Order: sequence, then C-alpha cells, then structure tokens
Amino acid sequence: MSRIQKISSYLLVVFNILIVMIPLFLTVQWIFIAFKTTDVSNVIDFFGMLEKTIQTPEGYVNLSNVSWTPLLKLLGFSADLIGALPFLISLFFLKKLFVHYRDGEIFTKRNAILYRKLGVFYLIDALFIKSFSQTLMILAVTMTNPPGSRYLSISFGTPNLSSLFYGVLVIIVSWVMLEASKLHDEHKFTI
Repeated sequence: MSRIQKISSYLLVVFNILIVMIPLFLTVQWIFIAFKTTDVSNVIDFFGMLEKTIQTPEGYVNLSNVSWTPLLKLLGFSADLIGALPFLISLFFLKKLFVHYRDGEIFTKRNAILYRKLGVFYLIDALFIKSFSQTLMILAVTMTNPPGSRYLSISFGTPNLSSLFYGVLVIIVSWVMLEASKLHDEHKFTI
C-alpha cells in the first residue's frame, strides 16, 4: 500500500507539471509559428517543436509556411487549445483520483465515479471535441487561400475511434471499480 501512495505522490507532481507545461508549450509554439524552420537552428527549434503539419483536403500543410494574420493565429491557437483541453481536464480528474490513492482510498465509490467521468469525457472528446478542433484548424490554415480554395471540413477518423474505444474501456473499468467498492464496503463492515 505504501508503494501505491509513494507512486501516487510522484504522479501528482508529474500531473501538475503537465498542467502548466502543455498550455505554455502551445503558447510558445503559436508565438513562433511563422518562423520557417530553415531560418532557425535545430537548437532553437528544439528539433521540430516549431514544425507542425496538419492534414487538409488538399494534403499536408506545414504551419510555418502559412501566412498568418493575428486573427488567424488566434483561431489556430484556439483550435490547438480546444484539442488539448480534453487532455488537460483529464489530468485534473487523474489528480483527484491519485490524491485518493495517495490517501489510501483505493476501492471507493468516489474513485469509480471519477473513472466514469473520465470515460464519459473521452467519449465527448471522440464524438465532438476532436472534430471541432480539427475543423477550426483547417479553417485557420485555408483562410489565406484564394476564394474557392478555402475549406470547412468536418472529419471523423482513427483518432476519434481510439478515443471512443478508450472511453468505453474506462467506463467498463468504472463499473468494475464500483463493484469492487461494494465488495470492499461489505468486507469492511463484516465482523
């Protein structure tokens, strides 16, 4: 049990670092998105950090090759942030879960509810958020194209299916955890 508590404490530190670093990384990436990777050395580029490509209906587009206006840059940043939001929110759920683990509460109804919320959130991410984020990003990238070559594309693909699968899997784990919490409570109150 003490090993679970120790690892939970370490993971809480990692989750806190990720909650700060991911938005910071996205912000830095979008501040310097207009830099061509040939203009900076690999050390400044952090070996591809500034290089980002997305798939549009016309093919793959390197974001450093797009002529960004401040409004389009804001739209692209918003699309990226919306895409990262499910991961950030899931880190908050995981923080709550691992605080319970650190406190020695393993098989509780609260943990099962957190697992269920996490699973439902993965389903929402798979069905809505990924598609919306990708749609906004494609719109931001193609707005500088001439009229008739701009796209508003809604897609549902493999990343959505994997999130859908993980959501269903985590919901099933929540059911197992709920049953385990009931057994744990019965065992605790049995004399």
